[in-house]
Amino acid sequence: MAEELLTIVVADDEEELREAMCSLIRWEEIGFQLVGSAGNGLDALQMVEQLQPDLLLTDIQMPFITGTALARQVRELQPLIQVAFLSGYDDFEYARSAIENQVISYLLKPISMAELTAALKEIHDKIVKRFNDLRSPQRGIDRQMAAASLLLDTLDEDPEEQVLTEMLEKSGLILTDSSELIVLGLSLESVSPGAAQTVDKVLERYYSSLSIISGRRVLSLLISDDGFARLDTALDELYYVGKRLLSKSCIIGVSRPFRELVCCRDACREAVEALKLSDGPGIGFISELQANREGISLLVEQTLSIITQEYADESLTLGSVSERLHVSPNYLSANMKKYAGDTFISILIKTRMEAARKLILQGGMKIGEVAGRCGYSDQHYFSYCFKKYFGVSPVRMRHGEAGGT
Repeated sequence: MAEELLTIVVADDEEELREAMCSLIRWEEIGFQLVGSAGNGLDALQMVEQLQPDLLLTDIQMPFITGTALARQVRELQPLIQVAFLSGYDDFEYARSAIENQVISYLLKPISMAELTAALKEIHDKIVKRFNDLRSPQRGIDRQMAAASLLLDTLDEDPEEQVLTEMLEKSGLILTDSSELIVLGLSLESVSPGAAQTVDKVLERYYSSLSIISGRRVLSLLISDDGFARLDTALDELYYVGKRLLSKSCIIGVSRPFRELVCCRDACREAVEALKLSDGPGIGFISELQANREGISLLVEQTLSIITQEYADESLTLGSVSERLHVSPNYLSANMKKYAGDTFISILIKTRMEAARKLILQGGMKIGEVAGRCGYSDQHYFSYCFKKYFGVSPVRMRHGEAGGT
């Protein structure tokens, strides 16, 4: 069996090929656990939101949601996910789309199970290498000393701003007049020796970062010269890296923003206090950067209200709602599942289906019109969703053959 078992969802509308992939490939022998399969983009998106796999193997031409659109949307839901495309077209535009969506592999049909197995083994090794790179980046002694001096009470006296600035500069980080800072606290069940380096490796894609281990926590100083507009995205990725590579459960606490290095230790205490705001794994904030428990409840209530009032809008998606509410799609999805009891996509579908059932049973409206009133411009797509949800088609329900959820 392979060194590390990764989870995978397979999506392809060719049923014979999909079933062959699921049943004939010896998944565990090449390092994968098959957790789901889907025949269209909608089902695949729901599976990714629910199962959070490491890899999505998808046909590029899919019903309802294309492979390229699916790749964009699943990355909003699962920052660490890798996507591999299957395509029946050796076309430059498809290849370019694959590059733009940063897919890990672009495989051409027809493909034998032996060829696919070999390709999947290569993909597995690429993902494991990326995980290992995140687990064990290199770190200099100057960075460790600077992090300890800034974030921990290691000095007998409180140092002056200039002294702290010089320490920071030795670590390779420079403050400017526009620099703003925050401190993160990452609480883990157990802390590996390279945890601080892993955290820096993730955060440095977004901000200048300096981290150190303190007990069962990793404390991180983040520096930005243009605000923290991407903080939600950075924390989403950090949360999934923490949960996937460092610990089965993790909590992130975030301080208020500040501008002077002498405030670092107070900010550390705020970040640790913010950890207590969460009643389970997740992200807790202090003050204006994000909501506390009451704010999260309000966020969920606002989302449910938008779904209830605007379910007929076909363009209503997790991405559009999260943008409107100024949070990341993954953050919104996680809190919907935690506080509303189901995923955003599932709640939206349920709302649309219940509205559709009422219109179907009332009569006097064509199926296509019902579909349009419930957010579906494609009647076939609507009928597929309706039958999947209720167990009978819209026509059969209208004739009295009621199904159940």
